[in-house]
Amino acid sequence: MKTNITRWFILLLALVCVVQAASAFTVKTETINPASGALESGQQVNARYVLTYDMDNRNLNDETLEFSTGLQNAVWDFTVYRDGVAIYTTKKTGFYPVLTEFELSYGDGNIELDAQLRGTVPSTGGTKVLIAKIDHMRDKDVRDTHSWNRDVVDSAQVAGSLSAQQQRLKDLKADIDEKSSQGVDVAAAQNKYNAASQALTSAASAGPSQAASYISTATKAIDESKTLLDKAWAEKMVADAGATIESVDELITYFVENRSMGSDPQVVAIMTKRESATQFYSQAQDNLNAKNYSLARSKATDSQNKADDALKDATDLRERIGDGFSLNGLNGGLLLYIGIGVLIVLIVVGVFLYRKKTGWDELG
Repeated sequence: MKTNITRWFILLLALVCVVQAASAFTVKTETINPASGALESGQQVNARYVLTYDMDNRNLNDETLEFSTGLQNAVWDFTVYRDGVAIYTTKKTGFYPVLTEFELSYGDGNIELDAQLRGTVPSTGGTKVLIAKIDHMRDKDVRDTHSWNRDVVDSAQVAGSLSAQQQRLKDLKADIDEKSSQGVDVAAAQNKYNAASQALTSAASAGPSQAASYISTATKAIDESKTLLDKAWAEKMVADAGATIESVDELITYFVENRSMGSDPQVVAIMTKRESATQFYSQAQDNLNAKNYSLARSKATDSQNKADDALKDATDLRERIGDGFSLNGLNGGLLLYIGIGVLIVLIVVGVFLYRKKTGWDELG
């Protein structure tokens, strides 16, 4: 039993040692200036890293901290602190400085490494730049790593992007004006257009980094404006089709209720076209709710065509049959006129009878 306890204790101690050895370093502080936003070619960048780390002091195993950067003219200042006291300082230059085990291993205590970097963003090389990368190497194996990249903007690329978005904005304005003339509610799209226009105006007078941010804002606003305009256009077409169907319904109601023509072949044909228009209208509404604005407009067009055809037939039929006569069609005004007519007839008849009677009296 005692032997087993001893074995478990040794195993636990070994695991603790492995965990300690595996904890290569921790980035305690990371500061980069400029702190945010895209960087510009030729711009100076300052970075600072404060690391806490553990070295394997039991064996000489070629343990190092290897640094790298994509910044040009890089200058590195390294300071090792033990319990808050600087005990080693060195300066290195270039893209790949290395701190050896001899420079880093200082026994027990609270050991920290302060690494400070200065460099400039390269004029070529892509849309990102490596600010710094730190690799903890032990026996040529990477035990731990940390890196940080930043976006880079190129003035020529920014100018090209600005020009492209200005053209998109111009095209959007023409589209908004066209839809407005068609009765489409363009208010929401216009608001996004205004935001994009303001952002591009600001971009035109800003530096490459800030301009890139403004252009990104404008691009998003233009995309949103186009979507809102597409939606409003579809809504207008669906609403127009619905209004035409309502006009057809009014005439069908007149034929059926006022003229008793529900079984008339002409009215039945109109009803059939109306049902087809209603089916397309329902599909248009479904696609509108599903934000499939292109298909919603297509179905609304089909509905409008069927409804227009039905309305034309109904209007022609209404003109051919005229108003006719129907008690159902008598309204309050017509009854009033009839009443007045009857009253006039009664008065005339009364006067006639009165005069006739008076004439007899005079003769008699």
